[in-house]
Amino acid sequence: MVYTQKQIKLIQEKRPDLRFQRIPTLDDLVVQFLKKFDIIVNPTLQKQNNDLSKLNDNLLNFDENKNLYLKNNDISEWEQWKEWALEHLDFEEFRVKMIQENQIYNKNILEKINSNDVKEEFKYILDKSDIFSHNNKYILSSFILLIIFFPLTIMMLNFLQDKKNLNSFYLSENFEKPIFSL
Repeated sequence: MVYTQKQIKLIQEKRPDLRFQRIPTLDDLVVQFLKKFDIIVNPTLQKQNNDLSKLNDNLLNFDENKNLYLKNNDISEWEQWKEWALEHLDFEEFRVKMIQENQIYNKNILEKINSNDVKEEFKYILDKSDIFSHNNKYILSSFILLIIFFPLTIMMLNFLQDKKNLNSFYLSENFEKPIFSL
């Protein structure tokens, strides 16, 4: 059985143990690699770099300047540790190992979701959700048809009414005579 995204989400809401792990980003991998060496550094957002270029020269804003300076130090510390980790000889092996572990974990979760036990457990719920989604499709298509059909019907009736009025106008001999005659 092939599940839709909604069905998988429904299964994972009911059973949190069947949730996929997200694929780690490079920053996640660097942080995990640094933890192996008992180095705890948190990556900071790159958006903060824009704030750092706006150091105020005003002495009254000393606290703001101090905070921006500390952020600048945090960012440069993160960048130094990140560079160190990326240049480390064991990092590439660590990165490949972590990504493979993530893929194996997600593959195992997918196999559990496709197992007969889970299919039986969620059979009624998934069938009910399928019926509900089909009903929603029919309701939506009916609503769209109504939105399109109703105005078109009114326009057609107006057009026919106008056409009758025009025909009666042209058939009548009540034209005004021209002011200037040649």
